Formats: sequence, structure tokens, C-alpha cells
Amino acid sequence: MPQSTPEEPPKEPVLSALEAIPTGRRIAAIWFPYWLSEIVMPAEKRDAPFVLAEHQRGTQRLAAVNIAAEACGLYPDMALADARALVPDMHIEMLDPARGPAALDKCARWLRRYTPWVGADTHPASHGLMLDISGCAHLFGGERRMLDDMCARFNRRGITCCIAVADTIGSAWALAHYGPDNIIIAPSGHGADAVMDLPPDALRLPAEACDLCRRLGLDSIAALAAFPRASLTRRFGPYPVMRLEQALGQAGEMLNPCVPAPEFIVRENLAQGVTQLDVIAALTQNMCTALATKLFAAGQGAARLDLVLTRADNEMQALSVRLAAPSAEAEHLARLLATRLERVSRGLDTGCGVETLCLAASVTAEISTPQAPLTLGHRALKTPPVAALAGLFDRLAGRLGTQVVVRPVVHASHIPEHAVSYQPVHAHPLSHEADGEALSAGAAPEPQTRPLFMLCAPEPIEVIAEIPEGAPYRFRWRRVLHEVARAQGPERISPQWWPSARQHNSLTRDYFRVEDRNGCRFWIYRDGLYGRETGRPRWFMHGVFP
Repeated sequence: MPQSTPEEPPKEPVLSALEAIPTGRRIAAIWFPYWLSEIVMPAEKRDAPFVLAEHQRGTQRLAAVNIAAEACGLYPDMALADARALVPDMHIEMLDPARGPAALDKCARWLRRYTPWVGADTHPASHGLMLDISGCAHLFGGERRMLDDMCARFNRRGITCCIAVADTIGSAWALAHYGPDNIIIAPSGHGADAVMDLPPDALRLPAEACDLCRRLGLDSIAALAAFPRASLTRRFGPYPVMRLEQALGQAGEMLNPCVPAPEFIVRENLAQGVTQLDVIAALTQNMCTALATKLFAAGQGAARLDLVLTRADNEMQALSVRLAAPSAEAEHLARLLATRLERVSRGLDTGCGVETLCLAASVTAEISTPQAPLTLGHRALKTPPVAALAGLFDRLAGRLGTQVVVRPVVHASHIPEHAVSYQPVHAHPLSHEADGEALSAGAAPEPQTRPLFMLCAPEPIEVIAEIPEGAPYRFRWRRVLHEVARAQGPERISPQWWPSARQHNSLTRDYFRVEDRNGCRFWIYRDGLYGRETGRPRWFMHGVFP
């Protein structure tokens, strides 16, 4: 009697491209390999080595490089001292951590012209965006023409990009980052086959999983997919298996769109065209009331207003107004728009009439409720509100121009005349926050060591002083002789070492705080070290103490 053989256990399912499940979606992945450097790099320095540096682990290291710097052998996380020794003439700037994500968010809003479903790349080491273009490509003549249009627009702005289209987020991301071309379109239903020859790093695996793949000799996704699922889970854990299934379309993956900020827009459609500017100004006043109501309900204030006038022939004319501080006051907004319309009245062509007006608060910020005035007895102690000063700035800028009304801003420099710069009151203050932090964290001078009144330019004076580094005995300034009674100093300020600043301060300065016999106090300095930098040091008056 023949013996019965035991039945063989069923084999575990093996991941393969043949088992890929069609998703019916089309995902476009955009990767910007030089994003941080290209959004900061000036247009005239695109062909020269350009790097961004940041402080890491007690030293300065490269955070991003451009194409020219990478061709010279520079790479991110390289020590800045080693990079400067390798490429001495490279251009260096410090990294602003908030600038890259802000520019990427702005790019995501712009890409909504192709599809309303635009999401951010969740990989921490990648700067890119994900687009769900399902049912949208035919509006641009097909997927190839859509991608060509994207690349052309980015290239005109000096942005390098790699774009890939596939059925899943994982396969599109893998082709964009590790594909052979800058533009790759995987046929519908064959996205999994297109990624089989790519390295396992293309699956967005953690660093330890990629290192394990290299030690095991798994040099492609196909080699990784040939193993049973249980074996992969025991060796790598569930996360790499999930990423592999997502790339093959066997597991779902959600694309989280970048939710746009709430729009504060008011439109006015007219029954017939309007050509008179006074009528347009009256209409904008009513629109400002409606816009201010929306802003106040959301707790926001308008920092910039954009008014778009659409004529009967579909030609549009736009004007914008910036505010020194966010405001939700309808009267103030209407006054600024009326002033702006009055200034551009000669260059504004209404044609056959304006039929549509659109008023938008394109830039908004939170506004705080003003504090109630304090009451002491029968008197109310009330300080002028900050909004009143901001309103004055807005009116002056509307009449004189935005570049005329400026404010002083702290600048990170030990050279006194460079420690303060001026920018328009409507300019965003975030560009100078780093300078203020650098001054507060570094060796900032004490307030009493600097005069309240500083000359626009140091004035030469005649001094009798002890050589080589003594304080002055007497000096003549503006034809008046001053006898020095007391002197404090010197406070030595060395010249800046970079070449662009040496033309302003090429010698060492020794500052003295002196007081004459009449009690007047001055801030003077000697330019140059006697015998080491110059044979005849010169003296200058730089400021006066109260």
C-alpha cells in the first residue's frame, strides 16, 4: 500500500510587479535637488560656486550647495573651513531655516494652476511637492506637455527640478529622485515595473534599513520584492514592507493637500461700465466695509490690499497698497485706496468702462484687541494707540512713496556706522530678526557706551595726544578748542576681514569717551595703530553725548 505524502504548506505570497493593483490615479512628484541654494542665490552668481552655511555641533557646516559648488567637490554637511580651503572664491551666505519652507509653500500655491490637489513631500531630507493630476492633464494637452510647461517655468526662474508621473505616490517619488531623466512618465498600470531597477533607497526607507539592504547585497527593488512578505517583516520590520506595497500599489497612501489660507476677497459686478474715478473710489469704499467685516470676524488684519479692475474688453488693471501694521478698519483702508487711485489717475485707463472690481487682502496677520484705558479717579490715563502711528505711516507713504518713509533697524555689525540700517516702514521686519538675535547673543555694546547723537559721517579733528595709544589732551572741532578733563578708553574695534567691507573700515579704531572742562562729552576715535598700521594716525569726531 503506497504511503501518503504530507501535503506541502502553501507558499507565502511574494511581492512582485505582476501583483501591482491599478489605482486609477496619476501622481506627479516634483523634486528640487538644489532648492535651498537656488531660491537664495542671486541671478548674477548662478554660474559661480554658491553655498549656504549653518551652525552645527559647534562649527559651521554647509547646509546647501548649488550645481557649480557641487562640481567643485562641495557637498552638504561639509565643514565650512574645508570648503573654503577647497574653493576660496565661493560665495557664502548663512541659512535662514524659515525661508525654504515658506518658498515651498508659495510654490505649492502657484502649482494649483495645474491641479487643486497639491501636497508636500513628507520625506524629511527632500524638498519637493506631490500633485494629483488625475483628470487634469488633458486640459494642458496631455501629461508630457503639462510637465514640459512646469519645467520651462521653473527653469526660467533658475530652479532645477526633476518630475515624474506614475500611478502611486511611492513610485512617482522614486522615479523623480532616482530616475535616469529629469522628466519621466510611467505608463498607466506599469509604474511598478518602472521602479524595479531602482535602488532600495528609492522606497523612502530609513537609513538603517538602506544600510541593511547594502550589507545583504540587495541592490534593487526587484531583489527586495523577490522575498516573501513574512521574511521581509522579520528582517526589516513592518515599515519597509509598507513602503514597498505603497510603491507597487498594493497599499494605499494618502496625499495631504496644502490647505490654502482663508481668502478675504470682495467682488463687485456692475450692470454697466464705469469710467469716473470718483465713482470707482466710492465703490471701493463700500467694498472696504465688507472686507473689514470679514477680517474682523476672523481676527485678522490686512497687511496688503490688491484692487483689480476688469474692463469691458476683459483687460485688467491692478494696484496694491501696503500697510505698516495689520488693520481691519474700513475707513482707513478706504482712505488708502482713494489716495492710491488719486496718484495713478493719469496712468489708469478705464477704456470703455470698468465692469468688475475685485478687492483682496492678499497678506493678512492677526490683530489684538486694544487694551482698555486705565482710570484713576475721574481721569482716564490713555496712551496713543499703535494703530494711530501706523495709520500716519500709511498716509505718508501713500503721499510721498513707500521708499521715502523709512525706519531704523538694528544690524549685526560692530562698526558703529553700520550697526543701524534703514528700510521702508512697509518692509517685512523678519529679514532683520537674525541681525537682532546676533547682537543679543554676541558681545553687544552697552547702551551707555554709545552716544544718542551720532554724526552721519565722522568728521576729522585736530588732536594733541600721548603717543602711541594715549588719550587726547585737547582737540579742535569745528574751529572750537576743547580741553579734555576726563577720558575713558580706548575701546578697540578691529577692521572687518572680508574684502567687501575693508574699503569702509580698513584700519583699527580706538574710541575714547572724553569730557571737556565745560562738561560736554564727546565720542572720538583714532583711526589706525601708530607704528603698526600707519605712521600718522588720524582722529575723528563720531558722536556727542547728551
